[in-house]
Amino acid sequence: MQQPSIFQVYNASAGSGKTFTLVKEYLKVLLNSEDIFSFQKILAITFTNKAAGEMKERVLSSLEDFAAGKENDLFNIIIKEIDADKPIIQQRSKKILEAILQNYAAFSITTIDSFTHKIIKSFAYDLGLPQNFEVEMDAVSLLNQAVDVLISKIGSDKKLTKLLIDYSLDKTDDDKSWDISRDLNEFAKVLLNEDDIKHFRALANKKLEDFTNLKTKLYSHQKELKEAIKNVGAAFLDLIENHGIAHKDFMRATIPKFFLDLSVKSVNIDFLKRSETIEKAIENHQYYSKTTTTAVASLIENIVPEIINLYAQSKDLYSQFLMNKLALKNIIPLAVLNNINIELEQIKEENNIRLNAEFNQLISDNIKEQPAPFIYERIGQRFQNYFIDEMQDTSELQWQNLIPLIDDALSQEHGSLLLVGDGKQAIYRWRGGKAAQFINLGSKYENPFQTHKSLHNLETNYRSFAEIINFNNSFFTHLSNFLANESYQKLFFEGNNQLENSKKGGFVSISFIDKEEEVNE
Repeated sequence: MQQPSIFQVYNASAGSGKTFTLVKEYLKVLLNSEDIFSFQKILAITFTNKAAGEMKERVLSSLEDFAAGKENDLFNIIIKEIDADKPIIQQRSKKILEAILQNYAAFSITTIDSFTHKIIKSFAYDLGLPQNFEVEMDAVSLLNQAVDVLISKIGSDKKLTKLLIDYSLDKTDDDKSWDISRDLNEFAKVLLNEDDIKHFRALANKKLEDFTNLKTKLYSHQKELKEAIKNVGAAFLDLIENHGIAHKDFMRATIPKFFLDLSVKSVNIDFLKRSETIEKAIENHQYYSKTTTTAVASLIENIVPEIINLYAQSKDLYSQFLMNKLALKNIIPLAVLNNINIELEQIKEENNIRLNAEFNQLISDNIKEQPAPFIYERIGQRFQNYFIDEMQDTSELQWQNLIPLIDDALSQEHGSLLLVGDGKQAIYRWRGGKAAQFINLGSKYENPFQTHKSLHNLETNYRSFAEIINFNNSFFTHLSNFLANESYQKLFFEGNNQLENSKKGGFVSISFIDKEEEVNE
């Protein structure tokens, strides 16, 4: 009978034994199998080399202890949770340890970037990449080099010079320094975010003239919109004049004054604030006062549909004007960024290098639609069990690229997936990390796989003193009241009610309940 696959999600706040849990579950997979080479079917992914090294060290030292017959807390927990007695665990530990040391390259506890690089290397030919390309980890330095190349062309490239001068003038208009070199180095980091760079790929074939032509068209369209708004205002004035209605016939003359200003000033009024008054009058049907004569009231009532239509036109035209204005403000920076990206691509081609940051998109574009067995065949390993640490920092592309492999594993006998993370500790948003992805997976509703999912909370903080735990619990519970997103509110309220350990410190603890201070001596 086929054993069901296992999908576990652990919400692990700081100090709650996340690494201990990962190592324990990893060892359970190893020691619960009669195959001493089962480690070759396990992929454990972390985010830093330090974390990967720590997990490897803990797995190996634990196996060494078990092989020597040492019974610690981890051993006692494992012996209770798997179907094996102590002599078998000792014997298996010894054989597995020897197998790992003799086949260390297949001991796949690695960073997600290293695993991504391995896939890229395997598919280099399919992706049109040279087999000997180099990986540049310091993307910021390469980006700064691209900015320097762009700035060096000032004076020699007339169109580019004008673009950068316009960019500098925009900066001075915003009361910022005209010296754009430092600003560009910071600004260009947008090109390293996988959520943003995908949009620049659509601009890859655009030339500087394309941006200039678009800017000209937008300016022309702005003039047309301003004139159209004036015409709407004039149309209203003609409307009431043709029906013999005076400005004073309207309640406080609010509506006529609005359209009169449109006919004269066009967009040079506080449209958003004044439109609130007009919408309120329309909503409450307040066009004239109670003292207005029946005859005048009847005249106004007859043109109410046209008033509403003219206001709707003015609102639509003003919305278009704001969108155009926003586009005009950003078209120069966009053109500059696109040119930096062109220089960056040129540097990469000339030096036969690729940025580690772009691999996720390459995989997504070219590999994710391939059948999982084909991907496994290329990388030379077929993984059956997956462990992903710091899931809250995984980007959307990274997760989507892993799903086909994990889905294939979970469809097999003994397949498993264990995710560990904490949405409150997300620190990789700058490179595309998406905490909401883990938060959703930690709910009972989100499950991209056809297998049962179990949710776990690591509730006890083993690292901190009780006073710190109490402070954190109170702080995050209080903070949850100010979060609009229900998932985040639940995360901060329920996910941080950590249980105390036995550690007590000599600190001042602050109670949020009675606002009293207690000194623990």
